[in-house]
Amino acid sequence: MNPERTRISRPLRASAVAFLLAVGLAACGGGSATGHVPGVPVPPACDSAASSSPDGFAIGMCVPTKTGVFLSVEGAVGIPQPVDSYDLTLAFPVALHPLDSVIAFTADNRTPSVYERDILGALQGSAYEEPLRSGLTAPYAALTDFGSACCYKVAAPWQPPQLKYAGYGTWEKVPNQVEGFVGPWYAATPNSLTSQWPLDRASGSFRGFAVGAVGPDEAGGGYLDRLRSFSAPIEIRVDGVGQIVSGHLGTIVMPYYTGTPGTLAFETLPLDPLDLSKSSGVSPGKLTGSLTSVDRIDPDLDGGAFEARYFGRPGEVGLELAGRLRFRTTSGLIAIGSFGARFVPAVP
Repeated sequence: MNPERTRISRPLRASAVAFLLAVGLAACGGGSATGHVPGVPVPPACDSAASSSPDGFAIGMCVPTKTGVFLSVEGAVGIPQPVDSYDLTLAFPVALHPLDSVIAFTADNRTPSVYERDILGALQGSAYEEPLRSGLTAPYAALTDFGSACCYKVAAPWQPPQLKYAGYGTWEKVPNQVEGFVGPWYAATPNSLTSQWPLDRASGSFRGFAVGAVGPDEAGGGYLDRLRSFSAPIEIRVDGVGQIVSGHLGTIVMPYYTGTPGTLAFETLPLDPLDLSKSSGVSPGKLTGSLTSVDRIDPDLDGGAFEARYFGRPGEVGLELAGRLRFRTTSGLIAIGSFGARFVPAVP
C-alpha cells in the first residue's frame, strides 16, 4: 500500500482539541484536502525548521504551516518513585536552547481519565501535565506512561503487559500557540537493577505495544495535516545471546472524537506493516537497527530506525525490553514512538 500524497477527502467529525499539538486525540480523520491558496501569503516557517535533523527522535510541529520536522532533542526521564513520579529533562538543539528544561511530574499532575488524554492510539495508560488544566492550552508540558497500561481499546493479538522494570511513553513541550514538540521516552523503574541479557536463556519473543505521534513532514499537504497519536502491537524476536533477530509492528491505529462525549472511534493508518531488522550492539548497551516496509516492491517507508534496551533484576534478568523508534513514509508523514514488551519463551 502506498497512498498518494493527498489527504483523504472526508468531513470533519468533531471540533478540534484546544491545541493542534495535543497528541492524545485528534478531532477528525485525514481531513479534507487543502493546500496553499494563490494570493494568500505563505505562513513563515517556525524556529524548529532551521534545527531539523534526519536522525532525530523528536518532532517539531509548526501550526501555521501545518508541517513537522525531525529534531534531535534529548528527552531523558528519571523515575525516582514507583508510582506517579517522573523527572523529565529536555535538551534542545543549540538554536532552541531557551526551551531546555527540567520538569517534575507527581500525583498532583496526573490527568483525570475523563479528559481522555491518557489514551494514545488505542492504548490507555497514565498522563501527567504541568500545569494541569481541564483545557489543554499553551504553554504546557506533558508526559504519558504505558508501562502499566490498563487496556487496549480495539481488538489486539495480546493484552498490554504489566511491566515491572521499564516505563515508556511520550513527552510534549508546547511553549506557545505557534509551535510545539513531542518525543518518545523509555527508562528503568526503581525495580530495575540490570540491563543485561541472561546468558542461560534460550531464544524467544518480546510482546507488547508501541505508542507515538505521526504527522505531516516538512512539505506538508500529505495524508494528515496535524499530529495524531497512534498505537500498534509489537513483537520482537531474539536469539540466545540477546540479539534482535527480527520484529514486527502490527496495524497502526489512531483515535478520533465521534461527537458524542466520552465516545471514541479508531481508524487505521493506511500503511503497510513494518518490520524491525536484525540489531547491532550488545547488552547492557543499546540494541539498534532499522525499520522497513513488509512490501519490498512498493514500500511505504522512506527510512526508519529503532533502539532498545533490556530491563530486569537478578532472578528476572532481561525480562522486559523497551525502546524508541522513528520512521518517514513515502506519503509525506513522519512519526516517533516508544515501545515496551515482556519476554515470552519460544514454544518447544
